[in-house]
Amino acid sequence: MTDIRFEGDIIHLEGLVVRATANDLILDAAARRRTNTPFRRALVHDFDDGLTLNWDHDYPGGVSVNACKQISGFNNRDWLIVRSRIHQQFGTDFMLDGGADRRGRIFGSLRRNPFRRALVHGFGDTLVLNWDRDYTGGVVVNGRVTMPDGAVVAGQDVAATLTSLQGQVTALTTELTAATAAIADLTARVTALESEVTP
Repeated sequence: MTDIRFEGDIIHLEGLVVRATANDLILDAAARRRTNTPFRRALVHDFDDGLTLNWDHDYPGGVSVNACKQISGFNNRDWLIVRSRIHQQFGTDFMLDGGADRRGRIFGSLRRNPFRRALVHGFGDTLVLNWDRDYTGGVVVNGRVTMPDGAVVAGQDVAATLTSLQGQVTALTTELTAATAAIADLTARVTALESEVTP
């Protein structure tokens, strides 16, 4: 059953489907405008047979989507483009999960982890990669890595460790030079002794 009812300031459309054979749906409340641009095109059946919200940025305040459950990318969920200078997420975890075809096989006592937490805002205001070793294959970084403030690996300061190792190498080089000189001297003495013994 379909019906149109006028209830004060409300127009009530009743039915299973509301069909509009039009290009644009315009929602325009004069009292809420901040600019005098001519249109407020909320929904547009666009030229690529897509549905565009806020066509041509008609609403200068942008579009807010509350309680969004899921966003599926274009072309069978294969591609999603987000254009923004800053991407801000109010949450602790960022997950990248390619599904079973990207996950390694689980052997022995390793648990089957349902999560793939790539980046986590950790306790102590830290940024953690591969939280709780969710990616069993570890983390691979391709290309040059620059750490201006230094790095700590397994509790050891890398720069301090390298400086210490360089000092040890210098000391060993000095000792090796002295040992090489001593061996050369011994070799010369042995040669001299052998020449004295030879009739």
